[in-house]
Amino acid sequence: MANFEERRDSVRAKRIITVRHRLIKHNNRKTDSMWQLATTENMSLSGLLFVSALPYASGDVIELQLVMSGILDIFNGFGKVIRSSRNKGGNYHVAVKYVELKSRPRAAKSIVSRK
Repeated sequence: MANFEERRDSVRAKRIITVRHRLIKHNNRKTDSMWQLATTENMSLSGLLFVSALPYASGDVIELQLVMSGILDIFNGFGKVIRSSRNKGGNYHVAVKYVELKSRPRAAKSIVSRK
């Protein structure tokens, strides 16, 4: 049996959630791309794997918004593409490591702090 070294920082959970994503930086140059919709394959505290119609390159920085049931923000921030590969259906599996969480708007902060 071959030795396998686990490279993940966190345990992954198989969850299918809608994710909005757009390219922010490619080859260290800022871009302004349109939002795309996709679904996650799995996710963890440190990153996620999602299916995209668009290919991304390793090192690309993308903005991500994961929202459950249209209300609960799971993640709103930026991630760095670790790998991207084409699947049998012609789409791409994109593995992303979270790099920065966007701050909440002031109204959301004040509502949370009242609880």
